[in-house]
Amino acid sequence: MLIENKFPVAGLLIVILTPGLTAQTNRSDSTANRAAKTPSVPAATAAYVPLNQKERFDSYVHHMFGPETIFRTSAGAGINQLMNTPSEWKQGASGYGLRWSSIYGEHVIHSTVMYGTSVALHEDNRYFQSGLTGFGPRLKYALASTFLARHENGTRHLSVSRMSGFVTAAAISRLWQPPSTSHFENAADSFGVGIGVEAGFNVAREFFPRLFHSQPPIGTAPVH
Repeated sequence: MLIENKFPVAGLLIVILTPGLTAQTNRSDSTANRAAKTPSVPAATAAYVPLNQKERFDSYVHHMFGPETIFRTSAGAGINQLMNTPSEWKQGASGYGLRWSSIYGEHVIHSTVMYGTSVALHEDNRYFQSGLTGFGPRLKYALASTFLARHENGTRHLSVSRMSGFVTAAAISRLWQPPSTSHFENAADSFGVGIGVEAGFNVAREFFPRLFHSQPPIGTAPVH
């Protein structure tokens, strides 16, 4: 939800890909859970522990105000400034300020809807490293994680909370957009960009976990 662009097929791709990704991930999770119960796994390894309410709220606050959010918002506003999108906001400091505020406002809506819905549905949207080897499997896991959330039994399914956050933020943000970016297709573009940016950051979290502070793999001891 950071850069207004054209992604007309984003919604269709989600509908097509999500069932397969969910099934594939659940199979992997099931295998991992079986492995975690075998005697060969050291007792010091950690199983999945669901978030408590304090941890959920702390995660929400970090998602709202953390360094990654400031970077994403600032970078997105800068790119929109270069593209002069929306054109009505023009250039200069005032134009950048409007673009920054718009992107951050959309992020606030997304974060709040995702937090509230995740509490109700007991979804955990944190990124856990895959624990896999090889570029291909790790990349597939990272991309699938864009659409999935972990539930209290440790398995992953479609993240209703994250998708609801993207949809709601893309729709509501049209209310303050100028005429050139206030239409339904612009909301669809914003939704697609939000998915794409999240996927990119998940890939970064998988391959650069120390830099992007992702969670350790399920079934392994935390890395300090």
